[in-house]
Amino acid sequence: MQEELLHFIWKYRLIKPQELISVNGNKIKIIHPGELNSDSGPDFFNAKIKIGNITLAGNVEIHTKSSDWIKHKHQNDNSYNNLILHVVYEHDKSILQNTNHNVEVLELKKIIDKTILQKYNKLLSSKQNIPCSNQIKSVPLIKLNSWLQRMQIERLQVKTEYIKQIFEISGHDYAQTFYLLFARNFGFKVNSEVFELLAKNLPLEILLKHKDSLLQLEALLFGTAGFLEQSYKHKYAQQLQNEFEFLKNKYRLKPIKKNLWKFLRLRPANFPTIRLSQFALIIHHAAQLFSNPILYKDFKVLKKSICVEPNGYWLNHYKFDDEATKNTKALGESSVQNIVINTMAPFLFFYGQQTAKEDFCEAALNSFDKLKFEDNHKTKQFVKAGLKFKNSGDSQALINLYDNYCNKKQCIKCGVAANLLTKS
Repeated sequence: MQEELLHFIWKYRLIKPQELISVNGNKIKIIHPGELNSDSGPDFFNAKIKIGNITLAGNVEIHTKSSDWIKHKHQNDNSYNNLILHVVYEHDKSILQNTNHNVEVLELKKIIDKTILQKYNKLLSSKQNIPCSNQIKSVPLIKLNSWLQRMQIERLQVKTEYIKQIFEISGHDYAQTFYLLFARNFGFKVNSEVFELLAKNLPLEILLKHKDSLLQLEALLFGTAGFLEQSYKHKYAQQLQNEFEFLKNKYRLKPIKKNLWKFLRLRPANFPTIRLSQFALIIHHAAQLFSNPILYKDFKVLKKSICVEPNGYWLNHYKFDDEATKNTKALGESSVQNIVINTMAPFLFFYGQQTAKEDFCEAALNSFDKLKFEDNHKTKQFVKAGLKFKNSGDSQALINLYDNYCNKKQCIKCGVAANLLTKS
């Protein structure tokens, strides 16, 4: 018997409909089970219990066995002196601390609804990627949507924790924070870390000083990325090298190693050289996206700013000195969606939380409504279960649900499973 399951049973009062009697023979009535405490201290706060003719309000502690009290060293913690009830699955030892403070003990072993245990064990023993895949369709839509909204916000909050770390490193500079976040995302997994390294070696303020010159922006980016360290035959590459030589000395820039960039198994349109040329164009045409990113709450404005297509040399090149046929190299719809989901929305949510401006948090959540549902191996599992979804808000929620609940068999903490387990 897991303690977490006992918490769940107590929270939802999943016990047989009968008169409750304490170990000492006193009648007990649960008026309110209290609120689950996720920090240190008693398991439930603000519970309301009637014992005999006396109504008590306070804390409840729950254990698998009474002796766990000693095992967890509660006898050394005064915060357990003010309990109104000690709930256990099996009473195997009288606790002096409870006796001294007149705390009654309620044993659950014989009064737990056995169907709950059967349902729970069935979920845990399921071989499916989603343990409740055969039952999830029976969950009322309003309950399911409510839990998915919570999952979406939970996923955003996890992402904002990462942004907080960047914010600290950046000296609480919102623009620099966004720049580092955007650059990392622009590497699209394969080159995310090296793109972030490039951004750390090439501060935003330097790029913004040269925003009016595309050639200088490209020189700064390709040079700091390590692509201008060798000789080239084309005039364009030579121009970049000349520009970078001057700018490198002026700003004391240190190029990173070219071999850090990955080309293998990437489509040519996703080569880091193309991404760098696109990055330069975005700064050139939409510098405000970096200097004042909060202006880009509107999805259409953001999309217009980042849907750039390299021109000139990069129209028929994927690498330096390596000619190719002309093909479109603009950011695709999926790439734009990726940037909104992983950069723009989390940043707006973070900014809204930091400044207590709810409209930015709402803008972050609303941006998902305008994006397509993400079709990947995680979300497909829920679609196969017979559910229908609308947009990327749903898919982001499902990814979080899959990663942190289904995959880890944390059914006892899941709102979907809670509905299935408590259903009579």
